[in-house]
Amino acid sequence: MPVIEITSFEASEALLVNPSLYSMVLDIVSTAEGFISAYGGLQVEDRKTAYLSLTWESMECYKRAVANPRYPEMATKLSAAIVGNPDTLDYNFVEFRKDHTPSFDAPVTELCTMQLREGRKAEELEAVLEPMHNVIAAAGFSGFHPPPTYGDFVGKSGLFLVTSGWDSAKDHHAARNNTTKPWVDKIHETVEVVSLVHVDFHKCT
Repeated sequence: MPVIEITSFEASEALLVNPSLYSMVLDIVSTAEGFISAYGGLQVEDRKTAYLSLTWESMECYKRAVANPRYPEMATKLSAAIVGNPDTLDYNFVEFRKDHTPSFDAPVTELCTMQLREGRKAEELEAVLEPMHNVIAAAGFSGFHPPPTYGDFVGKSGLFLVTSGWDSAKDHHAARNNTTKPWVDKIHETVEVVSLVHVDFHKCT
């Protein structure tokens, strides 16, 4: 499966006014070998945290792109979109178990970061997530864009990203009912939720 690069940062006023800055930043990497697609958007909860997600065929393709002499130009352009220094950004990489694009193409994308509890194994989380996702898909929740998926953070043992697509964050919250609660409780026995946000991703290129 491809590798998804994800970073977040405080959006500048320029980006808030003109979201096309995402595409301007990406004009260099979009021509790199192994680049597949890019999504940008704002966190629904605060409307000021920006997310940028790039999909690569492999980590090797990403590393070759970073080694390109033109790559620093991207950081220079990115400085117009963020508050702070682009050199301080934290880049994470996720290998999803299934295609993540249905979630990212939805109007709103849930991004839930989970850390395995001490003594727990990834297989225990997988044994709950897969049937829970099947239950959600079968329940016919309003605003749901199946299928959801999840993946491992590269180089960060026991850390996972779960993602699903919705028409709105409100629809996602409404789906937390008696149908899903038993599964959610089981998940919380296995992992700690590090963060849960919703992002209005839009495909940039």
